[in-house]
Amino acid sequence: MTGIQRLRYYFIDLPLWASGYRSRALEQRLYKIFEPEIPAIRNGYEALAGYMNKSITESEIADVLQKAFWVKIIRESDAYTSLRMSKKHLYRYFRFEGIDRLQSLRRENRPIIILTGHIGSYNPCIAFHHLGFEVYPIARSVDKSPATPRLTRLYLALNYWLPGRRFSAKYILTDFSGKIDRTIVSVSKNNGIFWVAIDFPWRLYQHKHLPVRLFGQPATLPSGIVRWGIKKNALFLTGWNSVEADAGGFYRLLSIDSSVLAGTDAQTILQAYADRLSEYVTKKPWQWMALPVIGQYGEGCSKTAEDSLTTREPFKPAERMNESPDRIFR
Repeated sequence: MTGIQRLRYYFIDLPLWASGYRSRALEQRLYKIFEPEIPAIRNGYEALAGYMNKSITESEIADVLQKAFWVKIIRESDAYTSLRMSKKHLYRYFRFEGIDRLQSLRRENRPIIILTGHIGSYNPCIAFHHLGFEVYPIARSVDKSPATPRLTRLYLALNYWLPGRRFSAKYILTDFSGKIDRTIVSVSKNNGIFWVAIDFPWRLYQHKHLPVRLFGQPATLPSGIVRWGIKKNALFLTGWNSVEADAGGFYRLLSIDSSVLAGTDAQTILQAYADRLSEYVTKKPWQWMALPVIGQYGEGCSKTAEDSLTTREPFKPAERMNESPDRIFR
């Protein structure tokens, strides 16, 4: 992407889309930005199908690519859409499943850590706020190195700042080395609720990885927040923020899974999370931002112990991988 393309995409076209403006020309510009990502998404989906020992057709691949395009646009324009996500209009933007479980678990007077993946945006914390829950998103700080173009850095900073103005909790930022904002200590002492995506491959985040089986394959995932949460007697849940199609276009589905992640050690809890992430991505691969780099998740295995990997059965999805709505997000 050239500098001019970045400027137009991040600061003109995404705000236009968020405001509800639609035109063929706008859609074409947005798709042109998406096009370079297509080969990696396709390869990722084919790799996922290979892990599942499942054959896929060209029409299924095209369906995943088209849905991934619309999910990307909605997710990235949510930085601006967040400004209109008031309590009065909450149900225009969100639907909910399992949120009542937070209310009952909060009575246990323990910190709650909702483990998620890079699915959707951080706007669920706005919804949580309007539903009466102060949920603290743990997020990696913006990369300020020359590897990230300046306009991209500015957009990423806005992607934190604008939604953050809409909820009373605050971002708890962690950097690439694993250092984290000490606000996490005071929030945990008050039995706070955290929302954190830990589905980083080794190449993108190398801090405290543990071996797991992901999609039935040897892989590693970062375990720092899990180890810390165990020390704080936290409850571990899984939750997701997906973009779903309906007859009127699309909505954001904020869901909390039905059961607490069982286990008293980091390895067991992290594997339970990996199983749920595998199940979720298998059903809705277009939702997962990490699909294009799915092959990177095994890279850290040579650097961590793999003893636990040989004792587990291969992952078997409960439902067909291509189960999805028929219509495209509009």
